[in-house]
Amino acid sequence: MTILACNILCLSKLPDNPRSWNETIKEQVLKGHPKKAILTYIRMQELGFHADNYTFPILLKAAGDLPSSRVGFALHGQTIKTVFCVHVFVQTALVNMYSSLGFIGDACKVFENMPVKDVVAWNSMLDAYVSSGQMDNATELFDSMPLKDLSSFNIMVSGYASTGRIISARRIFSNIPAKDTVSWNSMILACTNAGDMVEAQTLFKEMPAKNIISWNIMVRGYIRNQLYSEAVDFFDKMQAANVEPDFLTVTGVLTACAHLGSLQRGTKTHTHAKDHGLDSSPHVTTALIVMYAKCGSLRNSLEVFYKSQVKDIYCWNAIISGLALHGHGDAALNFFHKMRENCIMPDDITFIGLLSACSHSGLVEDGFQLFDRMERDFGITPKREHYSCMVDLLSRAKLLNRAFQLIEAMPFEPGESILGALLSACVIHRDFDTGEKLMKLYSERTSLMSDGEFMMFANLYAAFGKWEEAERWRGKMNDSGISKTAGCSIIEVNGKLHKFLAGESGLDQWFTSCRVAGLEHILFL
Repeated sequence: MTILACNILCLSKLPDNPRSWNETIKEQVLKGHPKKAILTYIRMQELGFHADNYTFPILLKAAGDLPSSRVGFALHGQTIKTVFCVHVFVQTALVNMYSSLGFIGDACKVFENMPVKDVVAWNSMLDAYVSSGQMDNATELFDSMPLKDLSSFNIMVSGYASTGRIISARRIFSNIPAKDTVSWNSMILACTNAGDMVEAQTLFKEMPAKNIISWNIMVRGYIRNQLYSEAVDFFDKMQAANVEPDFLTVTGVLTACAHLGSLQRGTKTHTHAKDHGLDSSPHVTTALIVMYAKCGSLRNSLEVFYKSQVKDIYCWNAIISGLALHGHGDAALNFFHKMRENCIMPDDITFIGLLSACSHSGLVEDGFQLFDRMERDFGITPKREHYSCMVDLLSRAKLLNRAFQLIEAMPFEPGESILGALLSACVIHRDFDTGEKLMKLYSERTSLMSDGEFMMFANLYAAFGKWEEAERWRGKMNDSGISKTAGCSIIEVNGKLHKFLAGESGLDQWFTSCRVAGLEHILFL
């Protein structure tokens, strides 16, 4: 480690006083190089310079950014030996370090032993509780604070926002004496996380000053609440307001276009990204690959992939999943081999794409080999999504009994996707016995069922002409107070998206919808 520390500094002039050393270490921390900062500190000590109450806060910040806690514990020990642990700046830095490392109990001990606590120290402990999701402790601490500043209020609103507790967030927000942009953004985020986009819109309009974060929160909020066409429309409003989108905005809009299957809007957004130099972002690249694949243009998806200068795991996963979606299983497997040749370690998402590719292409043996290799070769424990792909793979290959056995051996309950895959196969391949066994297995294991699960069981019986049983399951759904979720269709006309819900009736509504969509001519066909 000493040799490495020397190599880092040997090409540059060594600092000749403690203040210069502090500045060097601080610069390395701010640039995101905590290891270099610690090694610089080691070299500093070897040359006879000692840390002071300005050095330790910087070092503790670096220690909090490291994956291991050993350096942090060692630095804490040094602060005690050098008696700098009595300085409020050092004590506050210790609270922040332990919080960053996830040791909230240790952060609390340091905080409680502080003889003098300024508002920064209180806020550090408050943020420690909020960051770890301990909102009850945060609320208790906030209420006991002798002095609060704007950061105190913003930390609390942000904490409630992350948990979707909109009422609590509103209570704090209303009591802020002078709100800043962070306050407004945190409150809007609370609304979006709670699913209240109407209130989020109202707050957004009321904001005295908006920044790019404000716009991005709204875009992400629409996407989070599956209001994809609204997200795309909001992007248009953003451009009309002459607000310059960033890579997060474009990534979000491309995600919305992918969900909508809107190639026209996706291509337009791609052009905007190229014109503003945002297409080089790995986030945007991945979103483009996904968007083109989901919108049916695999050629464009591959073109974006090959032109990308930086191909991270997300980029590889996107192209593998895109190939899987279009039924190119062999190509997806080839890309996996190329990915490994480029020393990219696969993750759980990679295997979802690969197993899906095998399923869509009927590569049963390849699928089983990949499923076995996940944990054995890469240490990835199969999740529900991986089992779902395997059940789908076996169902498509007409191996329904093996699919049922796999479901029986699963370490968790099958969800709608797994049930749907096998039940649909049972209907297609006329295997009522396996379908009924699956239905009985699932109904015995769980008492809470969704509308989709009720309808799948009813449809199974209906497909085989067992109408009484089908009606019985529909009756069970009605008795439980669950109503079937209405389906909807979305059409794109002249770059505008229009949604039609199942169950909407009436000639007036139909005529109005057609006029809005610019389809008056079809009324007379």
